[in-house]
Amino acid sequence: MRHVVGFLSGLILGPVLLLLGGWVFSHLRRLHGSGLGALDGAGPLALAGLLGVGLVVALLAVPPRLTPMLPLGASLVLGGVTAVSLLRPHLLDRLPVLPGSEGALVLLPLGAYVPLVVVLFATVFVGGRWRREPEGVTEEEYFEGLYGEDDDRRGPASSALSGAPARSGPRHRA
Repeated sequence: MRHVVGFLSGLILGPVLLLLGGWVFSHLRRLHGSGLGALDGAGPLALAGLLGVGLVVALLAVPPRLTPMLPLGASLVLGGVTAVSLLRPHLLDRLPVLPGSEGALVLLPLGAYVPLVVVLFATVFVGGRWRREPEGVTEEEYFEGLYGEDDDRRGPASSALSGAPARSGPRHRA
Protein backbone atom coordinates (compact mmCIF):
# COMPACT_ATOMS: atom_id res chain seq x y z
CA MET A 1 0.00 0.00 0.00
CA ARG A 2 2.87 2.39 0.77
CA HIS A 3 4.19 1.95 -2.78
CA VAL A 4 0.81 2.88 -4.29
CA VAL A 5 0.46 5.97 -2.10
CA GLY A 6 4.08 6.90 -2.84
CA PHE A 7 3.58 6.56 -6.58
CA LEU A 8 0.42 8.68 -6.54
CA SER A 9 2.18 11.30 -4.41
CA GLY A 10 5.04 11.32 -6.92
CA LEU A 11 2.59 11.95 -9.73
CA ILE A 12 1.48 15.05 -7.83
CA LEU A 13 5.00 16.23 -6.92
CA GLY A 14 6.22 15.95 -10.52
CA PRO A 15 4.12 18.86 -11.81
CA VAL A 16 4.93 20.81 -8.63
CA LEU A 17 8.64 20.51 -9.41
CA LEU A 18 8.01 21.41 -13.04
CA LEU A 19 6.01 24.53 -12.25
CA LEU A 20 8.24 25.66 -9.40
CA GLY A 21 11.33 25.34 -11.59
CA GLY A 22 9.61 27.28 -14.37
CA TRP A 23 8.48 29.97 -11.94
CA VAL A 24 12.03 30.41 -10.61
CA PHE A 25 13.45 30.52 -14.14
CA SER A 26 11.01 33.19 -15.31
CA HIS A 27 11.71 35.36 -12.26
CA LEU A 28 15.48 35.06 -12.57
CA ARG A 29 15.30 35.73 -16.32
CA ARG A 30 13.22 38.85 -15.68
CA LEU A 31 15.75 40.06 -13.09
CA HIS A 32 18.65 39.45 -15.45
CA GLY A 33 16.85 41.25 -18.28
CA SER A 34 16.37 44.34 -16.14
CA GLY A 35 20.02 44.38 -15.09
CA LEU A 36 19.38 43.40 -11.48
CA GLY A 37 21.20 40.74 -9.51
CA ALA A 38 19.78 37.75 -7.68
CA LEU A 39 19.72 39.69 -4.40
CA ASP A 40 17.87 42.72 -5.80
CA GLY A 41 14.11 43.20 -6.10
CA ALA A 42 12.27 39.89 -6.11
CA GLY A 43 15.53 37.96 -6.40
CA PRO A 44 15.52 36.59 -2.84
CA LEU A 45 12.02 35.21 -3.42
CA ALA A 46 13.21 33.47 -6.60
CA LEU A 47 16.23 32.08 -4.74
CA ALA A 48 13.89 30.79 -2.03
CA GLY A 49 11.90 29.03 -4.76
CA LEU A 50 15.11 27.52 -6.10
CA LEU A 51 15.98 26.37 -2.60
CA GLY A 52 12.50 24.83 -2.41
CA VAL A 53 13.12 22.86 -5.61
CA GLY A 54 16.40 21.56 -4.20
CA LEU A 55 14.77 20.67 -0.90
CA VAL A 56 11.94 18.74 -2.56
CA VAL A 57 14.41 16.83 -4.74
CA ALA A 58 16.59 16.03 -1.72
CA LEU A 59 13.57 14.84 0.28
CA LEU A 60 12.53 12.61 -2.61
CA ALA A 61 15.95 11.14 -3.35
CA VAL A 62 17.76 10.85 -0.02
CA PRO A 63 15.64 9.24 2.76
CA PRO A 64 16.43 5.51 2.72
CA ARG A 65 13.12 4.36 4.24
CA LEU A 66 11.00 6.22 1.72
CA THR A 67 9.37 4.09 -0.95
CA PRO A 68 11.18 4.38 -4.30
CA MET A 69 7.83 4.74 -6.05
CA LEU A 70 7.53 8.37 -4.88
CA PRO A 71 10.58 9.66 -6.78
CA LEU A 72 9.77 7.26 -9.63
CA GLY A 73 6.35 8.89 -10.09
CA ALA A 74 7.89 12.36 -10.11
CA SER A 75 10.61 11.30 -12.56
CA LEU A 76 8.05 9.72 -14.90
CA VAL A 77 6.05 12.94 -14.97
CA LEU A 78 9.10 15.13 -15.60
CA GLY A 79 10.55 12.73 -18.16
CA GLY A 80 7.23 12.27 -19.90
CA VAL A 81 6.58 15.99 -20.23
CA THR A 82 10.14 16.52 -21.48
CA ALA A 83 9.66 13.78 -24.09
CA VAL A 84 6.34 15.29 -25.17
CA SER A 85 7.96 18.72 -25.53
CA LEU A 86 10.62 17.24 -27.80
CA LEU A 87 8.48 14.86 -29.87
CA ARG A 88 5.05 16.53 -29.98
CA PRO A 89 5.45 20.16 -28.88
CA HIS A 90 2.00 21.15 -30.16
CA LEU A 91 0.43 19.06 -27.35
CA LEU A 92 1.87 21.44 -24.72
CA ASP A 93 -0.41 24.18 -26.04
CA ARG A 94 -3.33 22.31 -24.45
CA LEU A 95 -1.91 22.62 -20.93
CA PRO A 96 -3.57 25.18 -18.66
CA VAL A 97 -1.74 28.41 -17.99
CA LEU A 98 -0.51 28.28 -14.39
CA PRO A 99 2.11 30.28 -12.52
CA GLY A 100 5.44 28.90 -13.69
CA SER A 101 4.16 27.28 -16.86
CA GLU A 102 5.72 30.00 -19.03
CA GLY A 103 9.21 29.29 -17.69
CA ALA A 104 8.65 25.54 -17.72
CA LEU A 105 7.67 25.64 -21.40
CA VAL A 106 10.99 27.38 -22.12
CA LEU A 107 13.03 24.89 -20.06
CA LEU A 108 11.36 21.68 -21.29
CA PRO A 109 12.62 21.66 -24.90
CA LEU A 110 16.11 22.50 -23.62
CA GLY A 111 16.19 19.32 -21.53
CA ALA A 112 16.77 21.20 -18.29
CA TYR A 113 14.73 18.69 -16.30
CA VAL A 114 16.64 15.62 -17.53
CA PRO A 115 19.19 15.70 -14.64
CA LEU A 116 16.29 15.71 -12.16
CA VAL A 117 14.75 12.76 -13.98
CA VAL A 118 18.00 10.80 -13.75
CA VAL A 119 18.51 11.52 -10.04
CA LEU A 120 14.93 10.66 -9.13
CA PHE A 121 14.83 7.57 -11.34
CA ALA A 122 18.09 6.22 -9.87
CA THR A 123 16.42 5.71 -6.50
CA VAL A 124 14.52 2.75 -7.97
CA PHE A 125 17.79 0.81 -8.05
CA VAL A 126 18.54 1.22 -4.32
CA GLY A 127 17.57 -2.18 -2.93
CA GLY A 128 17.09 -1.16 0.70
CA ARG A 129 14.26 1.21 -0.19
CA TRP A 130 12.03 -1.63 -1.35
CA ARG A 131 12.07 -3.45 1.98
CA ARG A 132 10.05 -2.50 4.99
CA GLU A 133 11.21 -2.61 8.60
CA PRO A 134 11.37 -6.10 10.09
CA GLU A 135 8.04 -6.88 11.71
CA GLY A 136 9.41 -8.25 15.00
CA VAL A 137 11.62 -5.28 15.92
CA THR A 138 10.12 -2.77 18.31
CA GLU A 139 11.19 0.83 18.52
CA GLU A 140 12.98 0.22 21.83
CA GLU A 141 14.97 -2.69 20.40
CA TYR A 142 15.88 -0.64 17.34
CA PHE A 143 17.32 2.21 19.39
CA GLU A 144 18.89 -0.06 22.02
CA GLY A 145 22.09 -0.58 20.05
CA LEU A 146 22.53 3.10 19.34
CA TYR A 147 22.83 4.22 22.95
CA GLY A 148 24.01 2.25 25.94
CA GLU A 149 24.57 3.35 29.51
CA ASP A 150 25.90 6.78 30.48
CA ASP A 151 29.54 5.70 30.06
CA ASP A 152 28.94 4.79 26.42
CA ARG A 153 27.43 8.18 25.58
CA ARG A 154 30.65 9.96 26.54
CA GLY A 155 32.52 8.30 23.68
CA PRO A 156 35.49 5.93 23.45
CA ALA A 157 38.07 8.50 24.62
CA SER A 158 36.27 9.23 27.88
CA SER A 159 35.62 5.52 28.45
CA ALA A 160 39.32 4.79 28.07
CA LEU A 161 40.17 7.53 30.56
CA SER A 162 37.67 6.28 33.13
CA GLY A 163 38.88 2.68 32.85
CA ALA A 164 35.58 1.41 31.46
CA PRO A 165 35.83 -0.95 28.50
CA ALA A 166 34.73 0.54 25.18
CA ARG A 167 32.13 -1.32 23.16
CA SER A 168 33.02 -2.18 19.60
CA GLY A 169 29.54 -2.04 18.10
CA PRO A 170 25.81 -2.19 18.74
CA ARG A 171 24.33 -5.07 20.70
CA HIS A 172 21.82 -7.33 18.99
CA ARG A 173 19.37 -9.70 20.61
CA ALA A 174 19.17 -13.17 19.26
